[in-house]
Amino acid sequence: MNEDTLMIDDLDDALIGVCMTWHGNMMVERAIYSGELIVERLVETSEMTEEEALEYIDFNMVGAYVGETTPIIMWPILDDLDS
Repeated sequence: MNEDTLMIDDLDDALIGVCMTWHGNMMVERAIYSGELIVERLVETSEMTEEEALEYIDFNMVGAYVGETTPIIMWPILDDLDS
């Protein structure tokens, strides 16, 4: 992985891939994390409930822009959305 790619501390086990995307006229690499795995990790290590973990992720990770290589949190598409 590129040394400029931002990572989320202590969540290496939730890292599921990287993507390349354009930022202005420059191609940048962004880390992709599984939202489900982050929730599991926070519940296990931080004594949060699942609801608290989701709120934490939404406010502190999804809602945080820390530059062009801000990590991506990926959530699966739910089957009931297809209906």
